[in-house]
Amino acid sequence: MPIYVADYEARGPGDDREVWLWTDRYIPFERLSPTQVAARSELRERLRHLSARAGEILHASYAGSKPWNSDVENILLYNIDAGGASFVPSAAYGVRFELAGRPRRETAQRRFTCSYQYRLIRPEDEPTHWQREVRLAAFANVALGRFATAKRLEQTWLAVHRSDVDVGARRIAPDAPFGVFLSLEPPLGRHTAARPELTKALVDGVVAAFQAQRETATVDEAAARLAGGLLEGPRRIAEMLLDERRAVLGVVDRLIHLRGAGVQWNPSDHLCAVGEVLCSEPVGHHWRMSGEVWSLQQQT
Repeated sequence: MPIYVADYEARGPGDDREVWLWTDRYIPFERLSPTQVAARSELRERLRHLSARAGEILHASYAGSKPWNSDVENILLYNIDAGGASFVPSAAYGVRFELAGRPRRETAQRRFTCSYQYRLIRPEDEPTHWQREVRLAAFANVALGRFATAKRLEQTWLAVHRSDVDVGARRIAPDAPFGVFLSLEPPLGRHTAARPELTKALVDGVVAAFQAQRETATVDEAAARLAGGLLEGPRRIAEMLLDERRAVLGVVDRLIHLRGAGVQWNPSDHLCAVGEVLCSEPVGHHWRMSGEVWSLQQQT
């Protein structure tokens, strides 16, 4: 049943098979207020009862205020349940996240500034709030190998760089929104849901693979640190980080930062207004991924 308190409202899933949350501020990953903790717990519990059938994927959308550099997938998925247990029933066959274009009221008791919507759609449905404009890049059957749980972003980035990709002549403008549409095939005997951590690693890795960095002072050290966990030499990794030929999503000052004894990636995934990960049926013995990257036009 719907629940309304002074600072948030939640509804679903009902016959419409949708879950809604309205708040006055987005839910961050950490340092939550007591009200935000309560709202997140309520949302998690409702999501556990939203179950996808075969041929359906989860569509998650957010409308409202957010920091300019915050990632949509974090707001909708990772910040809500990083472990992903509450998303398993609805994201068993895939997930699409999307930034809505304008605030939404729907049935909220009062005017809230932020809204979260989770519903079930067919994977062939087009995005709700954006339309694809120009295909920037495409790739098929990229071999991810064993795809160990640790460092999946790095493994995704390297696998795309090692593969043949169809790269268009166009590069998007700085701060222009884009969409990433992926299909993940697990090995035989495995089934994987599009949990938040997996979705984030795949999308961030693909975005990073189609960007390059300008800064050269620390690139050799960053490459050396990356090489310790990847089956690739540091010189080749440094070349990939600086290679602008595939950078259809732009060249940034630093794609990767030195942090402590490791590194921190900084791709422009905050500009990814639509992201999708479909979970395909396994047919081979290794993880594989196909996908497309598009420029987007906001729906009017």
